[in-house]
Amino acid sequence: MFNARTLYVALGLGVSFAQIRVMTPEYLVQQIPGGRIEGSTATFGAPFYGDRVLGRLVYGVSKNDHSHCRDDDYDIPKPDVSLRGNSNYEVARLINIVVVKRGKCSFTTKVRIASEKGAHAVIIVDRDDSTLTTKSLANIIVADDGFGQNIHIPSILIAKDEGNRLIQAAQGTSPVVVELAWDVPTNHVVQTDMWMSSASMESLKFLKDFSKRRRALNEVVNFQPHFAVFGMDGSDPAVYQDLCSDTTGHYCAEDPDGAGPITGKDVLLEDVRQLCIHDMYKAPRTSIGGALEQGKTLVEYAAQYWDYMEKFMDRCPLEAATPDARFGQACSERLMKEVGIDVSKVTNCMQSTQSGKLQHEKENTAWSPRALRINGWRYSGILDADLVTRAVCAGFVVVPKECKELISARDPFVSYFEQGLQQSSDGVSFGTLVRSLLGIVAFMFIGLCAYKRYLQKEMRTQIQEEVMLEVQAAYSKMQDGNGSNARF
Repeated sequence: MFNARTLYVALGLGVSFAQIRVMTPEYLVQQIPGGRIEGSTATFGAPFYGDRVLGRLVYGVSKNDHSHCRDDDYDIPKPDVSLRGNSNYEVARLINIVVVKRGKCSFTTKVRIASEKGAHAVIIVDRDDSTLTTKSLANIIVADDGFGQNIHIPSILIAKDEGNRLIQAAQGTSPVVVELAWDVPTNHVVQTDMWMSSASMESLKFLKDFSKRRRALNEVVNFQPHFAVFGMDGSDPAVYQDLCSDTTGHYCAEDPDGAGPITGKDVLLEDVRQLCIHDMYKAPRTSIGGALEQGKTLVEYAAQYWDYMEKFMDRCPLEAATPDARFGQACSERLMKEVGIDVSKVTNCMQSTQSGKLQHEKENTAWSPRALRINGWRYSGILDADLVTRAVCAGFVVVPKECKELISARDPFVSYFEQGLQQSSDGVSFGTLVRSLLGIVAFMFIGLCAYKRYLQKEMRTQIQEEVMLEVQAAYSKMQDGNGSNARF
């Protein structure tokens, strides 16, 4: 029985599977058609977009019939991270790929436990009683159950037939080496579509972080925002009064703050406002090579939209001391003026196109209210600006110079989260940051020592002055008492 919280069926989507290519042993390559296995990538974690990574399979037999759901349920051998040739020299480093069986707990639980055991990636083999095939896995989304935010390694669900062959081989004496790759459909210009709610903090944070990269890619990438709009039965006003634009229930959106002051209607208005800003200010770019080549997609970029979205989350939060400072019309109009957007034109656009835009969004839904598609392909992985940029850059026929400037090499032996700490969004390495902090501490320490010496000197000087004054006063009294220096 499927876990309803973590496994969803996606219909009508362009899907690019993760690919597992068996490198060795040879008998396993012969057992699997073409030596390749395709699988469905989990929506949590960080796949190796744009890279091809070698790894060694490791499998631990479930000791207590907990299906790899508990730390004490299985053990894995210490991985041999090197692959040696006939001359006994190291020719490649291998990541540790842990294989587990599906069942009894969520995917996130299995991947988290494997990660804690030292996995750099996880392959989840479908249950023996499952009817899913490699082909039908194309319609499966391995979703986060709400606890995957701290998982930063990739994981893949594969069919039982190929998976059981991998498990059997991993338990043998010969090392099983595979290559992992996440391929994205390619084009000369990458088309990126994002579904969200204008009040989603997760989406707004991503757009804020992604804005600098989007500006750098403005000549080679198209971006189109979409919004989660749904309808409700108009016969029950109590159901939709805080969710929908009017009493018909035709257009509704999620309420972002529950019993708070912001309603679904407010969200719908902001959805339309952002669509108007994007449509009004998107402009054609010069395209690759300085001139648009015949047959290539026109590149458009809305600079003011990204200026607006970069600041929106911070300037118009869901919670604020006053109504004009929080999510809503007043705050939005103030921000539009700040970034150079014509408020009156946006208002006219909203009034004249609101129904049409909401109807279009309602009819063009994605597999999730929070979704990303690249060249028509369903993006899987955490919604992180750097990881999405890697996926976008993997979607080019020829990788442009902008991608080479934005993306640094990724170490597959280090979790994506740890690498994020080692390198800030502006490209400052973790080591540089530590050295800078140590320099500041050293400077402060030297300053404190100098200030201490200064205080000691000042105290000595002050004491000397006070002693001299007391001596002079005593000497004067002695002279006055002897009459030797009487005044007339």
